[in-house]
Order: sequence, then structure tokens, then C-alpha cells
Amino acid sequence: MEKPAGFWIRFLAYIIDFIIVGIPTYIIQFIITSIFVVGAVSANPGGMTEEEYTIIYLIFGVMPMIIISVILGILYYGLLTASKMQGTLGKKILGLKVVNEQGGRVSIGQGIGRYFAYILSGIIFYIGFIMVAFGQKKGLHDIICQTRVVYK
Repeated sequence: MEKPAGFWIRFLAYIIDFIIVGIPTYIIQFIITSIFVVGAVSANPGGMTEEEYTIIYLIFGVMPMIIISVILGILYYGLLTASKMQGTLGKKILGLKVVNEQGGRVSIGQGIGRYFAYILSGIIFYIGFIMVAFGQKKGLHDIICQTRVVYK
């Protein structure tokens, strides 16, 4: 049985992944928001009410950002985890891989499910991630998706 990866190396992989995918995502979101603000102001030179602006901003500013973030998350975290790499670039750089309970590659469903379970792991003060530091070295997302992170 392969040795499970602990909290700190997994945290470092998370930081590397954030640099690779998180920062570019924020830049894209900033550009979309900027385009929206410029477009909204120039399209309505007479001004609009605060309620109108809020609704338009939610539809054309926030929703595209959420959709882009989810798509990038699924592509990066979900599909790379289910690929031959068996993990994200951060995990690969640090010599880690994600495996199913039998030690094999995770399915595409498990990989994508793991991405959504990541969100759940972080919702309440990152407790789902902190769980890795204790017990079986599994986060909430690992438990939900029946996966493990191990050294290659």
C-alpha cells in the first residue's frame, strides 16, 4: 500500500495549483468585471437606478465569473485528477497522485465529484481540508469521493 500524503505537502500542492489556475482566473474575472462596468456606464449615460445596476451586474458580471470559475475548476481539478497524471500540476510537481480506494486511477466522475467536494471541504473554515492533518490523512473530499492522495 502506498504511503498517504500528509497535510503540509498537500497544502503546498494547493498553493502551487492556486498560482497556476487561481491567479489567472482572478485576472479573467477582473477583466470581465471591468468590461461590464465600462459597458454599463457607457450604455446608459443618463444613469440607472441602483437596483437596475445590481440586477444587470449580477446577470452580466457575476454569473459569467461563476460559470468560468466552475468550468476551469472542472477542467483543471476534475479532469487532471482523472487523467494519467492522477492529480493536478501541483501534486505532480511534489510527487503525489490521487488514487481510488483500490489504489488505481479515479474515474472522471470521481475526479469531477472531488472538485465539487473541494468546495464543500472549504465552505466551513476549511475544516474539510484540515481533516487531512488528523487520523487517516483524508480530507472530507477524499471521504466523499472514496479517494486518497499518496506519494508516487
